[in-house]
Amino acid sequence: MRKIVVVGSINMDIVIRVPRIPVVGETVIAYDLKNYGGGKGANQAVSIARLGGNVSMIGRVGNDEYGQKLYRDLKSNGVGVEGIEFDSETPTGTAYINVSEKGENNIVVYQGANKRLNMTQIKRYEHFFDEAEICLLQLEIPIETVKFVVDLCYSRGIKVILNPAPAYELPDTVLEKVYILTPNETELAFLSKSKIETIEDIRKASKYLLDKGVQNVITTIGEKGSYFINKNTEKLFDAIKVTAVDTTAAGDSFTGALAFALSKGEKIEDAIRFATFVAALTVTKEGAQTSLPYKEEVEKFIKERS
Repeated sequence: MRKIVVVGSINMDIVIRVPRIPVVGETVIAYDLKNYGGGKGANQAVSIARLGGNVSMIGRVGNDEYGQKLYRDLKSNGVGVEGIEFDSETPTGTAYINVSEKGENNIVVYQGANKRLNMTQIKRYEHFFDEAEICLLQLEIPIETVKFVVDLCYSRGIKVILNPAPAYELPDTVLEKVYILTPNETELAFLSKSKIETIEDIRKASKYLLDKGVQNVITTIGEKGSYFINKNTEKLFDAIKVTAVDTTAAGDSFTGALAFALSKGEKIEDAIRFATFVAALTVTKEGAQTSLPYKEEVEKFIKERS
């Protein structure tokens, strides 16, 4: 199995259960609050590890209670943690997540130590990339670090899967080196500078990114599934129907599962089908990392739904 390197964020998620997502100026009363391990980078790394993948992570946490716990949790889940450093000057990143009774969410992120994941730290663990064939990146770390890692991977022939979340304007010099881009509808609209309302809108916006040099675009569209396009193929993959409890880590589990399947040598369309099942199973549980399914759960779920 091919090695995967995840470079990204590690957060403590403060999950607040509310009757509905508040609008601007509105106050709502929460009925539950829990802490979970999160951060898009960490979520994707744990997703890969629980599925049985060979994954190491480069990340940064504060030298505090949250940071120590998140480090231990990543290690216990089977993620290689040698590349995770403790920052004595900045606290661990924190995400504040409102989750409605419908499973919808909105998220406010304080970057904390993630903001100090720099090129110097990446260079200390450059040997991670010696045997890697896939690298996962997100945008909860400094964009200069993302650019550096993309260039590093490109020079070594490593396939970059970039989850462009949160949305950030990316230069063509980054996009042209991305093997797979996995935006959601909002992120796709931002990157393509277009309005997304229909599948045809997604198709046109995705083609805009293909013209920028991205090899494959897979847009996650919630309960509608995902839309895949490259220069030769385009296809809509239907979602697996489930009752959503919490959609917080759906995109991360999808991207992690996609990378895992590709690391096994599966074709991209088969990898998307597998990732669709993993994402569906994820939203049936609360929390980010706590909701990420293990290999045995996924195999059982696929068997039941096939």
